Amino acid sequence: MAALNMNELFASVEMNEPRFLSLLTNLIGESKFLQNSPSMGHTPKEDLAINHIMNILTPHMKENGGTLEVKRVAFTEGRGNLIIKYPGTTEKICSFVGSHMDVVT
Repeated sequence: MAALNMNELFASVEMNEPRFLSLLTNLIGESKFLQNSPSMGHTPKEDLAINHIMNILTPHMKENGGTLEVKRVAFTEGRGNLIIKYPGTTEKICSFVGSHMDVVT
């Protein structure tokens, strides 16, 4: 198997600008509910952002014939987390962690 050329891989990826802008518009529309400032009485509701992201991911989820393994977890009501796994082809693990859905003020 030939080595993966990352430049070629990324050069072949095209951004779906209308879909991206739609998601961005939806997320910005939730920003007032994502404020995280307990001293000002603001508790974020990350589930609102997750709902929009899930709408985009649903067709790509394993249970819908896709490859993504998506799990929604919450330790506090309304303050969910989204765990997305893209299974590899080996037993090796590559992890990426990051992304806050709240806005700290």
